[in-house]
Amino acid sequence: MFKMKRHLAQFVDKYIKSINSENAAIFAGAGLSVASGLVNWKDLLREMAEELNLNVDKEHDLISLAQYYENEKGGRGSINDQLIEQFTKDVEESVNHRILASLPIKTFWTTNYDDLIEKTIEKYGKKTDVKICPENLAISKPGRDAVIYKMHGDISLSHEAVLTKDDYEGYNEKRQLFTTALQGDLVSKTFLFIGFSFEDPNLEYILSRIRILL
Repeated sequence: MFKMKRHLAQFVDKYIKSINSENAAIFAGAGLSVASGLVNWKDLLREMAEELNLNVDKEHDLISLAQYYENEKGGRGSINDQLIEQFTKDVEESVNHRILASLPIKTFWTTNYDDLIEKTIEKYGKKTDVKICPENLAISKPGRDAVIYKMHGDISLSHEAVLTKDDYEGYNEKRQLFTTALQGDLVSKTFLFIGFSFEDPNLEYILSRIRILL
């Protein structure tokens, strides 16, 4: 316990220095938005699992579950409808969103489909540059205060959101530029991961990708 507290204190000190030197980055998972009333992975897939006569609480491979649902439905349409229903709700940002937005952090990476991060940052009078698809990476908004990399897409393009096993396996083919950009930031910035749990399938994917990139 003492060793853990010492490591935490060391990280806090290092991260504060990174913020002051404008070299800090955030990597946000679904848990950041759950406090605002949005769903986590299990709740997103709960209705889909029920249609398949499965108990989502007993499933461990949620990415394959989403793929199974898409295959059973014969296409992506039903998944897109569920994404739109769940992530276009009128919700307010959480206190953690406000804390992050108030800090002089310029780099945000997220696997979330919602727009709470960018909207909260803009409420603080800052200009955001949101990267949803690879084409966005070729253009930089002048005078931007924060860049938000939505590496798994955005609800505005629900049909392109990374969710199923096919999406993950084809990631580098369709979104290679995000991988390249992430590699650069991992080498040059200090990251704080927030909103991930060990039940979040993105966590294993992200950590695996980071190990490969580094």
